[in-house]
Amino acid sequence: MADFDAVADAFVRHYYGTFDGGSAARSKLTELYRPESLLTWESRRVQGATGIAAALARPELAAVKHRISTVDAQPTPGGGVLVTVVGTIAVGSAFDKPMLFSEVFALQPVPDGEEGDYFVRNQIARLILG
Repeated sequence: MADFDAVADAFVRHYYGTFDGGSAARSKLTELYRPESLLTWESRRVQGATGIAAALARPELAAVKHRISTVDAQPTPGGGVLVTVVGTIAVGSAFDKPMLFSEVFALQPVPDGEEGDYFVRNQIARLILG
């Protein structure tokens, strides 16, 4: 069994580092998704790598900065890893007004992929409003 904490930490560093790198960098996140991937973002569902890439490329997300507070991970059946992230997100020119967010990722091994290759099977993102 893979070290699920190490998988989660590496994934979170890669995901948010790439996301915060701007639109060109963020487009590389498409590699993490497959046709069966499902993203729920503030109650809106998007399925598949193409649809998720379009959701992540929305103009209002052109400038984003995440600050991660906690990362929790658990192993799941089939060699997967469940990852929960809590932190703050600042969007656009409102970097002085970060919002709390929570995000959950269900990572699954890539079928017929190399050992240690994962894709995002499920993702739920939610702002935490006071």
